[in-house]
Amino acid sequence: MEYEPSGLEIFLTHLAFKFCGKSVYNSFADRLPLKGRERVLDFGCGMGTVAYYTVQKLPYGHLTCLDISRRWLNSCRKTLRGYKNINYLLCEFPELEDESFDVIYCHFVLHDISESDLEKVIPALIKALKAKGIFAFREPLNETCKLNAIKHLLEKNRLFLKNSRITDIPIMGNALESLYIKE
Repeated sequence: MEYEPSGLEIFLTHLAFKFCGKSVYNSFADRLPLKGRERVLDFGCGMGTVAYYTVQKLPYGHLTCLDISRRWLNSCRKTLRGYKNINYLLCEFPELEDESFDVIYCHFVLHDISESDLEKVIPALIKALKAKGIFAFREPLNETCKLNAIKHLLEKNRLFLKNSRITDIPIMGNALESLYIKE
């Protein structure tokens, strides 16, 4: 499943980041339970809109930005230039070391993945999550069927809902934000 964003998509994302960064992306990063030393995975990092705020909360931690798009990863590198505690992964299917992350998050990514691919991706992500680790996502509320599939896969793979809320995101509409914990 190769995907590269159009120039227009990149431009519009840059505009949203510039004008709505704090209210959209920082508000999500603020909900991540970070103390500063964690190893964190941004799955589907795009241009690094959430990563920009997350990495600032990790002075002694490490952030891995993963995306299937070379153009998005190049844009992400530009967004996060100056930070040294980051590595970048270009891959379609996450082949990650077992129990290597304290926190894994996805921001408006999972709803774009087919249900059959989610059945492979979610268990791989959970396998990479440490015990007591947090899996966080924010997805559009109007994707009801996909949200139900995501929640089912998380629970099937022994993650437990810690908290959840519905929020109105400027430009993007209503979204579901959920934090799950790996027992």
